[in-house]
Amino acid sequence: MAGIPWSTDELAACLSMDYPQFTQLYPDRTFDGYRLKRQKLTAEGTTFPVQADKKIGEFNWRDANSLIGQMQGMKHKASWTQTEAAIEIDADEPVCVLALSDMHIGDWATNHTLLEEVTDEILSTPNLYIALLGDLAQTAIKLRSVSEVTSNMLPIDLQLAYIDSWLTEIAPRVLFATWDNHSVDREESLVGFSSFAALQSRRFVYHSGIGHPNVTVGDQTYRFAVSHRFLGRSIENPCHAPMRYLRREGHDREIGIMGDYHVPGIVKFTHGGTTKVAINTGSFQTNSGYAKRWFSLFTHPVMPCITLHPDDHLITPYWSIKEWKIATGQA
Repeated sequence: MAGIPWSTDELAACLSMDYPQFTQLYPDRTFDGYRLKRQKLTAEGTTFPVQADKKIGEFNWRDANSLIGQMQGMKHKASWTQTEAAIEIDADEPVCVLALSDMHIGDWATNHTLLEEVTDEILSTPNLYIALLGDLAQTAIKLRSVSEVTSNMLPIDLQLAYIDSWLTEIAPRVLFATWDNHSVDREESLVGFSSFAALQSRRFVYHSGIGHPNVTVGDQTYRFAVSHRFLGRSIENPCHAPMRYLRREGHDREIGIMGDYHVPGIVKFTHGGTTKVAINTGSFQTNSGYAKRWFSLFTHPVMPCITLHPDDHLITPYWSIKEWKIATGQA
């Protein structure tokens, strides 16, 4: 069959098979013919075909949805944060809720002694509870400037240890806590997780964004809206942002409290047929060079508070624990 042309299939088999395999398919071809044809094909640059058990992928979005749902359920189950909360205080007399924020622990400019004094006063005062509104630690880790990073008097690990120790003492008085931009948001932006948030969320009600906790005192329920920072700012009214939220978003909320701006304020106002209260806190960071350069020479370590009554729906704001005590005959 030397003169019979080779078919395309024969040529392909000649390149891809050894002679025993080849001769089973084409027994009329001799070994010499197989060998010479293979040499010719190789000399002409013909490549040997490659055979492989190539994996063929498959993806079905419905199958993915099933797994996605399971993972979302697992993430929700592992989360310690919440948007809404129901908190009950079994009291037959008014209680006071202190808005505490912007401590900036570990910063050179923070009055740590004042924090200790306020903590002792909280722990020694009956019927006094805390709303933690963030910026517990300085956590200057954004690397925007050398001066900002060197504002850390305590390294970050010691700031975390400080907050952990402080929370252990104060936790029985904390009703709820929120996120913040210094210790929580900065960590989350860089590593996707915040150890400062974890310290709080495992101890008490924690809101990783805007929170709507309902606090029941006696037979009265008070509807809070809380966040470290609400949208909007006014240089004329430090309570503009929580007021804006109560008017535009939290229509069923009656108490809006926040920190962040370091400018304390209290506003009691009406919206529709509801009396509402908006509060902003001061800061324990009383000697901030940044604030003195860009905002004001004056910083106010003022933490306003409100009393909630158990048998009549009354919300009474006070500028400080001291004013609340004087007004209620405790001083």
